[in-house]
Amino acid sequence: MHPLPQSIALHIGAHKTASSHLQNVLYKNRGLLADDGIRIYGPRYLRMPGRNLAAMFGLSWSESPPPRRTPKRQLKFLVKGRRHLVLSEENFVGNLADLKGRTVLPIYPTGRDRIAELVAKWAPVETDLFVAVRDPASFLGSAYSQAMFGGFHIRPRQFRLRNDWRAVDWADYIDGLRTIDGLRRIYVWRQEDYHQSQSLIVKHLTRISDVEPLKFIDKRVHQGLSVTAVQTTLEASSAGEKGTLARDARRAFPVGKDHSLFELYSSSTLRKSRDIYAAQMARIAQMDGVTVLQSPPTGDATQPQG
Repeated sequence: MHPLPQSIALHIGAHKTASSHLQNVLYKNRGLLADDGIRIYGPRYLRMPGRNLAAMFGLSWSESPPPRRTPKRQLKFLVKGRRHLVLSEENFVGNLADLKGRTVLPIYPTGRDRIAELVAKWAPVETDLFVAVRDPASFLGSAYSQAMFGGFHIRPRQFRLRNDWRAVDWADYIDGLRTIDGLRRIYVWRQEDYHQSQSLIVKHLTRISDVEPLKFIDKRVHQGLSVTAVQTTLEASSAGEKGTLARDARRAFPVGKDHSLFELYSSSTLRKSRDIYAAQMARIAQMDGVTVLQSPPTGDATQPQG
């Protein structure tokens, strides 16, 4: 049997913070990383039947049969002789929204307990936690698009009434995660900084000494909805049409020079949200055991999404 990993990196999203983009970068470089002693697992593996983290490690809230392997044997199986294990799965800490498309607030209320139980299964292997955050109003704006893609064709005003962006408090979330026994360190970055900080994030996540050989991805993984796409989706739903209405509308009316990006909130609300977000980040930056990852600006405003 292979030895235990020397260290583990657990990336838990959050949702709508370019997680898909980061996971694609890791997957694209999985061969090079394996050669350097790093084993990568993301949604392609961790969302297969019986292979989610709760099932593999026999967590108390798992709905799967008890695992055949003990937690330590499972770690040895996953790492396959490499020194470092990277696991990326934003769904592990909970869903972004409930079955009615309502965003779960406060964010990820069961996330701390889920991570604590998992890390306890891994002890004494050293574990780092990786978390991305996002401007609260922008975060809920993206959650609205996700609700539409999921078939919850709710009007913007109704969504705003059901979901208060002021309830998104990343500082409280990170502060709660800090109390988990067995974590070495928490790394945090802003979704807004992701493009310029990709290589820095990957370097800490993988513990690779040199990221130069790795191949990064410049383009977006997922695109948001345009104003026209939102209107078209809602009209089609009201007319009784079924199917992937939002996805069809996104293809027909992509964001670009002819169709502006849909914004859920007014410019004044977005300004208020930016100020609150800045205060949250200032709190996070002062927390013991937390490192905020941010590369110096490059002058390139392009920002891949995931």
